[in-house]
Amino acid sequence: MALIALNDPRWAELEHAYGSADDIPELLANLSIPKGERSEDDPIEDTWHELWSSLCHQGDVYSASFAAVPHIVNALPVDADSNDWQFISLAQSIETLRCHKGMELPAGLEPEYSQAIQRMGKHAAMLVATPQEAWRTSALFAAIAIAHGHTPMARLHTEIMSDEMDEAVNIFFAEATRDK
Repeated sequence: MALIALNDPRWAELEHAYGSADDIPELLANLSIPKGERSEDDPIEDTWHELWSSLCHQGDVYSASFAAVPHIVNALPVDADSNDWQFISLAQSIETLRCHKGMELPAGLEPEYSQAIQRMGKHAAMLVATPQEAWRTSALFAAIAIAHGHTPMARLHTEIMSDEMDEAVNIFFAEATRDK
């Protein structure tokens, strides 16, 4: 049963922040619509807003979050694209929260879920080699860390904003030298 097809009625049995996840397959299918074929009244930003709000809501993740990750990663554009970070960031945020909260994957979602996390990390590694804004670089590093099983490092990259990094490093070194 590992990958739940988008037309599978089991989505209605899964939960997200607002209840039944029966609306998630349509949102996931929307991710695969090429930019040039998308209608003006259906911007991708609306899809991302709904996915984030439903699957990774105020630090909580749900059974539908884990079922959605392989679909999100499978929809990653083949070419490096400025919108790749949404695919990567949502998937890595779901996995980071899952690990941080000690949540088990719902039965039957392996091995596709773990394989998707690995593909996400490889895609992030490819993108981090190109110039990025600091906040995107941090999100990409978090994705790479989570793919390697380094959840605390991923959390560091997602919890400390790029403009706070210097202050965090200074605090760390001040504590380290004070303890000596």
